[in-house]
Amino acid sequence: MQSLKQFDFYKQVHSDFRIQTMGGGTISMLAAIFMTLLFTLELWSFISGFESTTIIVDQDSATSIWVNFNVTVPSCHCDHISVDVEDMLGTNVMDIQKNIEKIPLDGDGVELPDLDHSHHHAAPDGHVSEEENLVANEATTKETYEPTVLAADSFTKYVDTHEWVFVYFGASWCHWCQKLDPIWKAAGEVLKNRGAAISLPKVECTKDTSLCQEHQVHALPTIQLFHNGHLVPPNYRGPRTVNDLVHFAENAAVSKKKAEEAKVANQGKTRNDVGCSVSGHLLVHRVPGSIQFSVKSGEHNFNREHINFTHVVHHFSFNSVPESWEEMLAVMEDDSHRALVSKWYGRNFNSPKDHVVHEHYLKVVQSQLKPLGLSSEKQVYEHTISSHSYVSEQLAHVRFHYDLSPMQVVKEWKRRPFYEFITNLLALIGGTFTVMGIVNEAYNGVVAKARMGKLG
Repeated sequence: MQSLKQFDFYKQVHSDFRIQTMGGGTISMLAAIFMTLLFTLELWSFISGFESTTIIVDQDSATSIWVNFNVTVPSCHCDHISVDVEDMLGTNVMDIQKNIEKIPLDGDGVELPDLDHSHHHAAPDGHVSEEENLVANEATTKETYEPTVLAADSFTKYVDTHEWVFVYFGASWCHWCQKLDPIWKAAGEVLKNRGAAISLPKVECTKDTSLCQEHQVHALPTIQLFHNGHLVPPNYRGPRTVNDLVHFAENAAVSKKKAEEAKVANQGKTRNDVGCSVSGHLLVHRVPGSIQFSVKSGEHNFNREHINFTHVVHHFSFNSVPESWEEMLAVMEDDSHRALVSKWYGRNFNSPKDHVVHEHYLKVVQSQLKPLGLSSEKQVYEHTISSHSYVSEQLAHVRFHYDLSPMQVVKEWKRRPFYEFITNLLALIGGTFTVMGIVNEAYNGVVAKARMGKLG
């Protein structure tokens, strides 16, 4: 065993030759604190790992993805907002209703109830007899009956002095108004002959533009019911036949009752809902395409001067098709996921002029996230945003163009090898010990010279 002494790298100095000093103690305490700090940082670095990013060709075989959105249009009613999808495969789906929710908003952005208009549906056949139809059509043809035409200076007084008023807002250039004109006259003649306590006047929006704008008439024709000077929402959405119009007018009290039940009756002469919140989920092909928000109707013309698509994008994201609806909700309610995949955060896009079209271009890249530990892998779709707006001869609208990248980003969090951690740890501690030893030697040398008076 004595022969092992010749291999001793750590030769001991007899304790009688060791001197403990105040300076050495101070330097030793600093060395201990510094080594502890470096040990903690190195251990944290080892535990947390590091992010490694690689780019590979997208190998996802899925043919579809989900698009999730929440968009507020503060200056356009929900009545005719349409969500449409087009893509490079020829898909062209208009006015999608499935998985889409449209909530009316007031001027302050507060949600309003979506009013029941089931009573606007088709009236019973024969409510207006053939004989009444003939008499009414004859009066219309001979122009012995003409509806009262209201203007800006007579509208308020007229609706205030009549208990029930069923108003038709139209325009001479409107195709659907031209079809409705003789029907409206005939319905008014039938109601007059029956002695009904309701009148059917008309407003010509070509002449009284300000009046129609005040009543938020964006689509023509628009038909509204008034009771004692107050609007009874919602606007009439039923069939435009003599039979249906007469049936609705004679049962106007039903609309009043439903408005009272929804607590929106007797609130003024104009609509409270001025905007719309549109949210939902769409299943689209994994090919370049677009999602458009616009106004559409198969039986209205739109006054393009009054269509404004100023909008706020609260959320817009993409994700893989979930296995269940519960999984879909879990993904959408995960704040960390939403912050990662949606870069919008309530961005506002204004329309400072009329006829403004907004275009958003999204470059979508699939990312595979591989966290440390037992956490499961995630497939997310991140995207970049490029937006612009311009004045167009088309009706104002908003379009989101999306294009999926053929490349995939793999983000993997890795932990360094344990041997590397130990090596770095020993290097940090040994290096600190050595450097502090040099500092201590230098300090002791200075002190010794000071005692001998040799510093000068």
